[in-house]
Amino acid sequence: MSSETMRTNPLTVAAPTPTARKKVKGPNKSRAVIRDVEAGSSVDCMHCGDRVKFQAKVRNKQVICNVYVKSRWVRVEHFHLDCYSAA
Repeated sequence: MSSETMRTNPLTVAAPTPTARKKVKGPNKSRAVIRDVEAGSSVDCMHCGDRVKFQAKVRNKQVICNVYVKSRWVRVEHFHLDCYSAA
């Protein structure tokens, strides 16, 4: 089939090439990062329920997670670093 025929007939569909493959979705994944707890932070840990607190002399860490369900972003969850490891 010529490219001219494909341009003039909108119902013509090109045949898939041998390298074309359907993308298979993997399992749902979440993305998480470790950050310092900032002053004024007012979030609760999703694992233990305690406040993720800022302390001036201690460099506390928190884990911030984006949660996805069926490849769509749903929410953000916060954890203490130790709680995230346990969860």
